[in-house]
Amino acid sequence: MKIDFKNILLLLSIFAIGFFLGGYYFQGNEIIKPQGVDFSPFYQAWGEIETKFYNYSEKMRQDMLYGAIQGLVDSLKDPYSDFLSPEETAEFEENLTGTYEGIGAEIGIRDETLTIISPLKGSPAEKAGLLPGDKVLEIDGSSTQDMNLTQAVMKIRGKTGIEVKLKVKRGEKIWIVTIKRAKIEIPTLDFKIIDNNVAYIQLYNFYEDAPSKFKKITQDILNKGVKKIILDLRNNPGGYLSVATDIANFFIKEGKIIVKEDLGKGKSEDVTSKGPGVFANFKIIVLINEGSASASEILAGALAEQNEKTILIGEKTFGKGTVQEFISLQDSSSLKLTVARWLLPSGKSIEGNGITPDIKVKMTEEDIKAGRDPQLKRAIREINE
Repeated sequence: MKIDFKNILLLLSIFAIGFFLGGYYFQGNEIIKPQGVDFSPFYQAWGEIETKFYNYSEKMRQDMLYGAIQGLVDSLKDPYSDFLSPEETAEFEENLTGTYEGIGAEIGIRDETLTIISPLKGSPAEKAGLLPGDKVLEIDGSSTQDMNLTQAVMKIRGKTGIEVKLKVKRGEKIWIVTIKRAKIEIPTLDFKIIDNNVAYIQLYNFYEDAPSKFKKITQDILNKGVKKIILDLRNNPGGYLSVATDIANFFIKEGKIIVKEDLGKGKSEDVTSKGPGVFANFKIIVLINEGSASASEILAGALAEQNEKTILIGEKTFGKGTVQEFISLQDSSSLKLTVARWLLPSGKSIEGNGITPDIKVKMTEEDIKAGRDPQLKRAIREINE
């Protein structure tokens, strides 16, 4: 089964075919031996284990092989690169193609710790009080310290009605929260006019239906003669690159760079605006926070650097700016490898750095409980000055 994830920024891009074993790389029917690597110590270690380990049996060979591949991936020291066994791969593919059931939170790795990027609007995670930046220490009693991201995602997801227990850390506070999984309905956007002169757009993700819905409200904005926009990207964990660029086209003049793709080894590609740039001369406020990640950071960064009337307000973003490629191996196991990173038009890297707002306004836990929104309040004040 081959699934196209070319433009997904959070976790995946595309499936390819390849298999690494015994010092050779297999791609299709072509066998390529890696250059400059002496595999003799590996073969020697394998032989010593087979002949001398006191409890060795032939049944261990598959686990030894997968352990070696896992060690190879771990040596990259990249939190988004994983190796999945055939069983893990099958489960992961089922999660991707089936109904999304879980707690409704995007997660990532920050400072080697499983972290909540963003709870989705109206999700069990949001209702349970999870916030961007919360650290997940355990899932159903199992430590997340040695889990890769894919394993953590699969362990948190599950059938509707089944509970999952998370041990969470926020600052110095540590507690266990029990969340009942549910079928997750992911909203796209909300739109309204504030004070008869400001268009407020809250974009929740960058999935397939976002461009068509955004185009529709674009016409509404133009028809009403509004010249000011507040674009709310808070708690937006990202989605498809193509969707982010489609929306950026409305704000950035044709030909200007939206994002750069750093492919490594001195190779890079520029993604430029195709227009129409109908909002290029509007006054724009973009709201961001720690839950703004990936495609959100690309759009916010592009507007900040390519639209001189844009102001960023809120808190520093998550800092997810890499692209992963899913590689199906010959025995139905798989690799997920980071193959590129996204750079702002200026060349600044998003990965690990995030984007700092022009005006910092903190949203406290007390604000959330009281229903206050000091960030939006500041945005309305700034855009009307």
